[in-house]
Amino acid sequence: MKNRLLKIFALVLMLSLVFSLGVFAEDTKQYVYDPVYLLTDSEYAELNTMAAEVSEKYGCAVHFVVTDDPSVNMDNIQLYSEDMYLESPALGYGDGKDGVMLVLGTYDRCYWLLAYGDKGNYAFTDYGKDWMSEHFVGKFGNDDWYGGFRVFIEDCDYILGEAEKGKPVDIYYEETDIGVEGYGVALIAGIIVAFISCGIFKSQMKTANIATNAKGYFDRNAVEITNRYNRLLHTTVTRTEISDNNDSSSSRGGTTVNSRGFSGKGGRF
Repeated sequence: MKNRLLKIFALVLMLSLVFSLGVFAEDTKQYVYDPVYLLTDSEYAELNTMAAEVSEKYGCAVHFVVTDDPSVNMDNIQLYSEDMYLESPALGYGDGKDGVMLVLGTYDRCYWLLAYGDKGNYAFTDYGKDWMSEHFVGKFGNDDWYGGFRVFIEDCDYILGEAEKGKPVDIYYEETDIGVEGYGVALIAGIIVAFISCGIFKSQMKTANIATNAKGYFDRNAVEITNRYNRLLHTTVTRTEISDNNDSSSSRGGTTVNSRGFSGKGGRF
């Protein structure tokens, strides 16, 4: 426990140093922290600029942090990430520290994606975090660090934009929205297909003759059915559990928020 706290303190100290330097030079404000050099200098600079632009655009910080600390694993990365976020003045946006942060533990190949603050938790729903992780986990699994972090920032830009419109990415979300014009095109296409199908069917019916009895419709060699009955073999009942939130968490806008004010999702890559 003491060793873990020392590790967190060291990383927080590094983040705080960067923050204090940024007070004197605004251009040096950092959103990307890669002390293990997974990224090249040019990749690092590009991604930090992207994250800064998205953060300023929506007033919600977009961070990612890399650590190769062997003590950080799937069992403690959530607490590690939350402690770091709360203790460092360099993380979060504004007085409310609104933000989203992706922490990558390269030693145990695990990650934690958290959101904080009213704006962060509203935008990054539970479903939204699942949706994002599907995009970056595969890239990290192939050691495509630049690609994974880039798609993370791009997804943050999209999710924050949707939330600003009042429709956060949630369980009812559909990635493709064809709009009014799309529905009009689909309707016209459907009418054309139906017209062609009816024309073909009508032309085939010209060769049909009206039968005077039913024998033409009955095959004498068909299977003879002597008894008819229905038997109920089994009944399937589906039950959906309704979540009962306890005192340590609450549901807010499609997001499960814990007692520390965080929502989050983790896994391996």
